[in-house]
This record gives sequence, structure tokens and C-alpha cells, in this order.
Amino acid sequence: MAFEAFRAGAGGGTRPRARWRTLMYVGSAAVHVALILVGVAYSFWHVEELSPPRLQLTFMSAAPPPPPPAPPPGGGGANAPKKKVPKARPVEQKPNAIVQPKDTQKVVKPPDEEPKPRPGDGQKGGVIGGTVGGTIGGTIGGDPGGKIGGEPGGKIGGTGAAPAAKLMPQHLGAAQKLSGADPPFPASLRKTGMTYRVMVKICVTTTGTVDKVIMSKGADPLLDDGVIATVKTWRYRPLAANDVTVPFCYPALFEFKAQ
Repeated sequence: MAFEAFRAGAGGGTRPRARWRTLMYVGSAAVHVALILVGVAYSFWHVEELSPPRLQLTFMSAAPPPPPPAPPPGGGGANAPKKKVPKARPVEQKPNAIVQPKDTQKVVKPPDEEPKPRPGDGQKGGVIGGTVGGTIGGTIGGDPGGKIGGEPGGKIGGTGAAPAAKLMPQHLGAAQKLSGADPPFPASLRKTGMTYRVMVKICVTTTGTVDKVIMSKGADPLLDDGVIATVKTWRYRPLAANDVTVPFCYPALFEFKAQ
């Protein structure tokens, strides 16, 4: 019983000491943490601002130009190098050469001959501006004995053969027409539903008049005679081929329809 009481007394005395040590450790840790926090806060509140660096600029002037070179020493060029003058060589004298005089003969020109007439040269009694190969007393642009304004290729003193007529399509020949009335349509042939077609060949001279009208296909004597008589009064524009006026012929179709 005494031993158990001692143990109980001894055990009850150690508990207060353990608590005290624990409190000391906790308090010490709290103090250190508080000191650290205070130090950090103090450092944030008392940060010194850094002053900007000061720059010093020093302007340096350029170096002065070098002095001009010193003038050459006086004395008339005593120190200048002397030039060597080449010695003159003796000139050899050659004896005068003897020149024989040349025989001068006068060249006698033959008398000028009269030039022979060439094609295109003028003749005595000719007209200034005449045509090459023309005849004395002839007409400019004409043939001896010919007619002024005659057709090219004509015979001298005659009428000459006329050039062949050129055959043209219907639309080209009709385009050369200048004036002329349409052929008449007799009243006796105007029956309802009737259609008449007359085809002819029209030949035109170089002056634009109708030379002849050739019947190719007739319909009625009254219509045929009226077409021929009317077409002969038509006038055309002259046809030119290679700058030459030529006659021409072309087919023409006349259609008469009674309504």
C-alpha cells in the first residue's frame, strides 16, 4: 500500500512540469513568429527609393586643322635639282641634188561634139513640159490624129472596140441604180391570188444609161412590154474597175402579186 501511494504521489508530481514545458515551447514559438512578422512589416514600410543615376555630358571640340606647309626656301631655286640639257648634234649637210626639168607637152582637147539627142530631150520648136516621145505640135496627153477625151485602147482616127461588159450579181447591180420608176401592173391582170414573175437581164453603159434589156422569163405580154419600156428609162452610177469605167450587166426579177 505504501509503494502504490508513493507511485501515485510521484506520478502526480510530473504532470504539472510537462504542461509547463509545453506552454514554454508554444510561447517561445509565438514570440519568434511575431518578431519575424514585425521585421517583415517594418522592411516593407521603410523601403528607401533608389535615386536615378546622374549623367554627365562632356562636349569635346574637333581638333584644329593642321598648319599649312612651310614655303620653299628662298634663293631662286638653289636647292632644286638641275636638269641635264642634251648636247646638240652636228647637222650633216647633204649636197644639192640635181633635178632635170620635165618635158611639158600641152594636151590639145578635141573640139566638143554635139550631143546626140536622147529620149526625153527637148527638140527645136518643142514646148516646155512636153511628154517624153511626143510629137512636135501634138496635144499634151493625146495621140497624133486622136480625139481629146477618147477612151483608152481606142484606134487612132476611129471609135475603137468597147470593153466587154462585166456580169454582176443582182444585189450589186441594183445597188448602182440612181433613179427610175417601177414597172406598171395592168389593172386587167390584177386578179385576187395571182402572182406574176418577170426575169430580165439589164445591161448598162459606161455613162450609166441602159443599153439593152434582154427578156429571160416572161409572164404576160402586157407585163413584159411594160418592164422593158420602164427599165430603159433608169439611170445608174458608172462602174469603175482598175480606175477605168466599164459597162456591166446583171439579172433582175420583177414580181407582181394581186391582193
